[in-house]
Amino acid sequence: MTDFVAIDWGTSSFRAYLVKSAQVTAEHEAARGILTVEPGQHAGVLRTLIGFLPSEAAGLPIVMSGMIGSRQGWKEAPYASVPATLADIVQGALRWREPGLGPIALLPGVMQDPPGGMPDVMRGEETQIFGALDLLGLSEGTFIMPGTHSKAVAVSDSALKGFRSFMTGEVFAALKGHTILGRLMEDGQPNGEGFARGVAASRSVSSAGGLLNAIFGARTLGLFKRLPPPELGEYLSGLLIGAELCEALPEDGEAVVVGSDELCDRYVRAADQLGRGLRRAPERSVVAGQIAAFALLAPQEA
Repeated sequence: MTDFVAIDWGTSSFRAYLVKSAQVTAEHEAARGILTVEPGQHAGVLRTLIGFLPSEAAGLPIVMSGMIGSRQGWKEAPYASVPATLADIVQGALRWREPGLGPIALLPGVMQDPPGGMPDVMRGEETQIFGALDLLGLSEGTFIMPGTHSKAVAVSDSALKGFRSFMTGEVFAALKGHTILGRLMEDGQPNGEGFARGVAASRSVSSAGGLLNAIFGARTLGLFKRLPPPELGEYLSGLLIGAELCEALPEDGEAVVVGSDELCDRYVRAADQLGRGLRRAPERSVVAGQIAAFALLAPQEA
């Protein structure tokens, strides 16, 4: 069987794709991330949401990835360790059956725990990366995954060799929404001045303390009317994204950014200003990764 349902189930959103002969023929998206689902209700929610796909989706095998496999999700899928190929990840998939659903395979995330170093984890990004590798015809490179907890991932020989997480998105949201910095920020149509100024400020950050100092500019640039209120949040965004990219991107060569359109646009703009190479991955990289995973899973299900 070559047909299945691909599920990308994250913290805040749910996406289902009907895949027939390795092509997406239908999809459904809902704001039903794992944080909206009570324990014990995942199967019912999944049955309901798959019901929005065409009727031929009923009973097909299901491949899931993302935070649904976390401790806060449906079932906790143990992490695969780096270096990790797609085959390593598929080998660690959880498989089970639920009434009214086809056979389920839940892909694990990836971890690294170097001796004497800091452990790190990802869930969902690894599937996107393998999909992007397939779509771009690559076997190596640096991949940037913007988000609440951004990732910078090194790939070689078609294996994830190492990665680092950056709390860029969460720090931005916390600073804007829960500190005095947000008091002067106002909604409005920014013109890009604030974002570019923030990226420029990130160039001069040479230490963690320097970043803490530059962050306060999101307030003082408003107090001294150097930036209008709609640009202050943009300054903070440019500063944090720029600081991440200065640390994560190689000075030579080109990296690939994988994520939502709005975030990828910001990261590409920042990288261009910093003189670093960054190109966007093709759309639906996560589905391409799930299709590749299903090709490895299917013989085991036969």
